[in-house]
Amino acid sequence: MLPIGTVRSPEGTHEFTFITPDEKRLKTGEFVYYFLDGRKVMCRIVKRKPLRTYPDSFLSYPHIHPSKILKAIGFENETQLFEIKACIMGYYDEKLGFVNPRIPPPPGEAVYLAEEDVIQETLMKKKVGERGSLHIGYLLNREEDVPVTLDASLIASEHICILASTGSGKSYLSGVIVEEFMKPYNKASLLVLDPHGEYHTLKEIEGLKEFRDGSYRPRVRIFGKGEIKIRLCELDYSELVGILPNLSDKMEAMLKNAYETLPEKFTSQDLIDAIRSVDDENSYTSRALIWRIKRYIQGMDVIDDYVHLELKDLLVPGQLSVLQLYEMSDVEQQILASVLLNRILNARIAAEKGKESNEVLEYPVFIIVEEAHRFASREVRSYEVMRTILSEGRKFGVGVCLISQRPSKIDSDILSQCMTQIVMRIVNPADQDNVKSSVESIGKDLLDELPGLTKGQAIVAGVSINAPVMIRVRDRLTPHGGVSRDAPSEWQKWLSLNESEFGVTENLKNLKRENEDKKRIVKARMTKLFWDE
Repeated sequence: MLPIGTVRSPEGTHEFTFITPDEKRLKTGEFVYYFLDGRKVMCRIVKRKPLRTYPDSFLSYPHIHPSKILKAIGFENETQLFEIKACIMGYYDEKLGFVNPRIPPPPGEAVYLAEEDVIQETLMKKKVGERGSLHIGYLLNREEDVPVTLDASLIASEHICILASTGSGKSYLSGVIVEEFMKPYNKASLLVLDPHGEYHTLKEIEGLKEFRDGSYRPRVRIFGKGEIKIRLCELDYSELVGILPNLSDKMEAMLKNAYETLPEKFTSQDLIDAIRSVDDENSYTSRALIWRIKRYIQGMDVIDDYVHLELKDLLVPGQLSVLQLYEMSDVEQQILASVLLNRILNARIAAEKGKESNEVLEYPVFIIVEEAHRFASREVRSYEVMRTILSEGRKFGVGVCLISQRPSKIDSDILSQCMTQIVMRIVNPADQDNVKSSVESIGKDLLDELPGLTKGQAIVAGVSINAPVMIRVRDRLTPHGGVSRDAPSEWQKWLSLNESEFGVTENLKNLKRENEDKKRIVKARMTKLFWDE
């Protein structure tokens, strides 16, 4: 264990600079440490600059390297030196977390590059393959693979968000997280709301040996539009009100009176008949209410009079359920999310508090919400239940992962409830500002790295890891279902597959055109001869 630098001077109580000749390993975001009373105080590099630079006159000849000019005038190359600024993170204590000693290292103190085992012990709450671990990638600034793991328990109970611009790899990363949750050391009860149909490839989990252990075999169920149904009579009054938009006080009172007269099992037509029975005069209020029922209940495929998707079919430990929503309208998706999430929360509350209920879930569940800005902005129907789950769900074992390319459209109160944050490349200034205001655990020096991240790179911070780190996402075991289309390749492929048929068809068309042209020419000549005569 040899030092790689020497402290030059402290800069306040949280930063210091040191001098090093190491020009390759000490990159921005790298981890180093110094000793304080026998403890290794972890620090993160935030800035570096060379101490020696060439004179401007040496740089005025682009075709001649400055080192050759030095040699020509009799100076041999000397060792390059760098000034490194490091931010003091502290040492990790199991009871207190990261403790900042508030005493910067004195000048002349040795600085060491953090070894893999030091990083693992200090920064990670879990080791790879340990129960409750999620191995999502590797440290970004290391040539060797230093695994980065998160605490699955803290993610599942205190929520997580993945924020990134389009094409940064957020859906790929969420697939990695799903794989880790379904591994034998987690066996999660997992639900994915999939608006784009990108998660069907996770079905391959069932056939991979990495997910098997003894009798454990994970199950993956993909639900299409025809299978995703909510029976109307299973909704309570508050859920029914939530489906119907812009109800006046009179409408809500009339609906309440009609609802109380309904039997346990009822249809949408029964509801309409009940409204008519409580309003003999057929007023504007009842007509407007009935129109809403026909539009938002009878007109929605997701609401059914008879078919019902049971929670016990969706959420079981060791099972991943994917709801493919891409064939539904935005309104249907929001209604489904609102009703389904409310049912899940109520089922978990009933289990935790021992209440009698038609639906009870005796175990925690984890829900991944793709395109979260569709479900978590103030303007949408599912906003209230999303806000409730994000603020109260942790008490009842309902965890949520929000994934979005437009964090500025997610309500800031909801976003701030995600205690673990994974942020990938973000270019939009409004989204950057929203992230900076909502994600408190990532320091400014790391947030400044956002525009420079490339595909598959991310900043990870929050309660599931001891300190923020930059990572590169590990390779998935299953294929990625959200790969962008290569249009030129597909055009070429189509033409090569259809070349013979396409060629025959074109030849026939050309022959037909030639025959028609010949007929027109002959007809014109005959007409000319007739008039000449």
